[in-house]
Parts: sequence; C-alpha cells; structure tokens
Amino acid sequence: MIEKNRMYDNMKRLVEVPSVSGTEDEILAARKLEELLYEIPYFAEHKDNVRLVPLENDPFDRVIVTAYLECCPQSKKTVILTGHYDVVDVEEFGSLQKDAYDIEKISREINRLPLDDSAREDFESGEWFFGRGTADMKFGHALCLELLRYYSENGGINGNLLYTAVCGEETNSEGMLRAVPFFNQMTDEKGLDYQALLLTECYTVDDKSKEDVHYVHMGASGKIMPMFFFVGESTHGEAPFMGIDPNLLSAEVYRRMSLNVDFCQTARGEATPAPVCLKSMDLKSTYSVSIPMYAASYYNIISVDLDPEVAMSKLKEIAFESFNAANELYDRRISEYEARFGIRSQRHRPQPCVMTFREVNDAARSNYERDRGADEPDYDAYIDRLIHEWQAENPEMQTTAIRTMKKIYEMSGFNRPMIIISIIPPYYPDVYPDTGDPKVKNLLECLDRTIEYAWAEYDTTLEERDYYMGLSDLSYTGLDSSKNFDQLFQNVIGVNHMYSLPEEDLKRFSVPGIVLGGYGKDFHKSTERLNKKYNFEVLPYLYINLINDLLK
Repeated sequence: MIEKNRMYDNMKRLVEVPSVSGTEDEILAARKLEELLYEIPYFAEHKDNVRLVPLENDPFDRVIVTAYLECCPQSKKTVILTGHYDVVDVEEFGSLQKDAYDIEKISREINRLPLDDSAREDFESGEWFFGRGTADMKFGHALCLELLRYYSENGGINGNLLYTAVCGEETNSEGMLRAVPFFNQMTDEKGLDYQALLLTECYTVDDKSKEDVHYVHMGASGKIMPMFFFVGESTHGEAPFMGIDPNLLSAEVYRRMSLNVDFCQTARGEATPAPVCLKSMDLKSTYSVSIPMYAASYYNIISVDLDPEVAMSKLKEIAFESFNAANELYDRRISEYEARFGIRSQRHRPQPCVMTFREVNDAARSNYERDRGADEPDYDAYIDRLIHEWQAENPEMQTTAIRTMKKIYEMSGFNRPMIIISIIPPYYPDVYPDTGDPKVKNLLECLDRTIEYAWAEYDTTLEERDYYMGLSDLSYTGLDSSKNFDQLFQNVIGVNHMYSLPEEDLKRFSVPGIVLGGYGKDFHKSTERLNKKYNFEVLPYLYINLINDLLK
C-alpha cells in the first residue's frame, strides 16, 4: 500500500537538507537518502544492496546513492528509477531564505513575498506545497523510496529495481556521468538486463488551459557549448595596425554565432532556440598600453537533432570567415587612415589560422614529453595538477576550461594568431527513443496502457510529449548510433581532469528512458511548488501500473 503521509514526511525530511548544487552541502542529501533507505526493512537487512558510489577527483567528495531491490532473483530484467538530489540556491526567497527549506512554514508564509496571479491562486487554493526542492526534485526521491518499500513488501514483479540518486544535475550533471559507468558495472556484476529508465523529474505547464493535462516525455533536448579561444598579436596602442586584436576576432565570431538560426534544429514539432553567447571576455589582467593577447567566448546551443560532425564543421567555417573578416576590416581602416592623413602605416597581416583543441593539445603533449625531465610528471599528471590548483581558486568549470586552454596553447609552440575551437563542459546529447528497438517498443506499449489506466481509474489525462525541453539526465541514456560523436568528444576540454565524460561507457549504455515526473511550477523561483493531488494520489499508482507491466 502506498502511504502518502510517509511519502510526504520523506519529502519534508529531504527538503530540510539544503543540498545546493556545487557546494559542500550537496553531500548532506546523499546521507539523508542513505538514512531513509535503511528505514526500509529490506535494505536494513540487505545493507550491501545500498552503495554510495564516489565521484572521482570531486572537489566536494560527492557520491551517487544506489539501492538494488532484488524482487525476483531468477530474473535479470531491471527497471532503473532515478533523479537528482541537488537544488539551486535560495537567494530568490529574500527575507524568507531561512524558511525556504521548511515546507510547512514556507507554504504558510510565501504570500509575504510578491506573487504573480498564478502563484497567488495556487497559494490560496491550499492544493500546493511550496519550498525549495519540492518540485525540483525532492518529491521524486520520496516517490522512489515509497515504490522501493512497496515492492519490497509486495513483490509481484518478474524483475528488479535499481534506484540511483545523482548529484550535480543543476551544475554539470557530474552525478549522472558517474552513474552511467555504474550501470554498466552492475550489468557486468549481476548480468542486469535494463528494460527502462524512469526519470522522476517534475514537469511544468505554461498554458493555463492545459493544467488538467499531465505529461510523460519520451526524449530530451541536448546542449553543447562551443568555445572560441582567440590568440591575437599584441602591439603598442600607438601602433595599432602592427598587431591583431583578439577582441575583434571575438566580435566577428559573435556577429556570426549569436542568434544564428543555422544552428537551430527541428524534430517532431519542436524547434530549438537560437544560440546565445554566455560569456565573452579578454584575458588581459593588468593595465598596459598594449592590446590584449587573448580572448575567449562560449555559446549555448540547444539541440534536438544535432549531428556532431556537421556542428564542428560549421564552427570551423565560422571561425575562418571571422578571421578573414577581421583582416579585411584592418585593411579598410588602414586605407582610410592613409587616405585621410597621408601617413603610410605599417601593417602586419596574419594568415588566418583555425585549429581544434585536439590539435593544439596534441602539440602541447608532444612538446612537453620531449622536454620533461626524469623526475617531472607526465603530461596528463601535469595538466591534472594545474587544473586542481585552479579549481581550488575557483571551482567553476568553465573558468577553469579557459585557463586550461590558454596554458595548453602556450605549451603548443605554435606562437601565432589563431582561433581555437573546443567544447567546454557540460555536454548533453539530445536523445529520442529508437522505435525499431524491441525494448523501446515494449516501453511505449506499456506506457500506452498506463495512459489508458490513468483515464479509466483516476479520470486523469496523461499525454505523451516528444521532448523534455530543458536539460535533464535523460540525455545520457543512449547515443544515436547513426552519428559520429568522436570528433566532438575529442575536443571537450578537461576530460579526465575536471570533467568526466565516460565516452566508451556512454556508447555502451543504451536503455529506453522517459521522464515521468510530478506536476510542479516555477522551478528555480521563490514560488517553486508541487501539486498535492496528482503527485500523492495518482502518480504513485501510475508508476506501479507501468512497472508491473514492464516486469510482468
């Protein structure tokens, strides 16, 4: 029997833990989940089935929390239940920041903050729980815990459940990237045959007319962040035509990248937004009458049908066009200067050069290994040490990626103006189930029956949507085998140093996944809230129906 009061109490206890992503407090939620798992008699008796799997070289010593419920030892069929336990911070709560983690108090007092019409209506209805992490996504774990208890007591399935709670989803999905090798490890250890991955991430509805409709998402949008690193040629401010300004190279790339609809994709009725620049900066740290030597910018590209090879080709083309355009601008300006003032100026016109991170990194590695002494670390160990020193100063991965690119360029020996193209973390592949896969077909048929069950038993409309349009850990449930990801993987900065991108494990792990989560609103806002009726009185039974069907 599903005990909604216990489910609420577990959610309340989880929300009380301020597991803000990318902080030392994140681990607190993992320990709380471990505590709650051991309150389930099955796991109290089978403690070895609960594991805290550490992230390698993590600055916050974070872990993923896993629990294997072996309901049917004769069967290796397994359903994965998963979700993230980290949350965003509570700055938006203003004077109520201390109350943001207390569901009962914040649900009473949220009207002390300005509320829009929708939030005020929901507050006055009494049908919503407010608080940080209620919807995004501590409820999902309370649901998983209750399902684990239910099946440990009732059985009734020809298979097993593997619960995996991951960290870092709100930052760089470090937890899910650690979970994928773990899933493969469990396959090797126990011969598990994964039937489906069910992600309990909440969804939201922007259209008020659709508030009585609930959703399950079949695929997930992805994201890449290409970075352009610009190496200029420094010159004194009084001899401007004797160098090349990396900020100009950056500006020309910006003109071609920002809002460029050529990077937009459409699939199954969904269209991705145009790319935007997330950061643009030069790297000059002190004042002098010289132009900067280096600059960097990186862009956000959302994907639903991105071909990695085509994307890298487009980025190179834009970089070459931008370098040529910068040279042409210098040519025009020096001609205008000479025509106006009759003064001939010297001009150093660099040959356009575009390289990839892999090419520059290979050169840096070769130079370092050629010259290193017997007592010095190898190249990877040296870069690893530098990255960890930089992370101690500023743990933001993107800042460290820029510093890493600068150092590797300096070690490469190229010593010339260029644009270097890389991919900086995090990287999310877009994913959509292959309907030709027998497991996908089975999941979709089971889901269709659950949709019918929702209507027949609960008078609830559950609809399929193609894409979860917002980054989620569903992205790591299977790479499209028709696309070549190698060129992209090889150009991600910091792999195995500051960012774990388990390339071979990602290629190996393939499981049909869906997002079937609770109904919430205003994620990441002070008015984050979770609907009571659907989440506690309907959704658990939809899960039971679906799991029973998958593991019948």
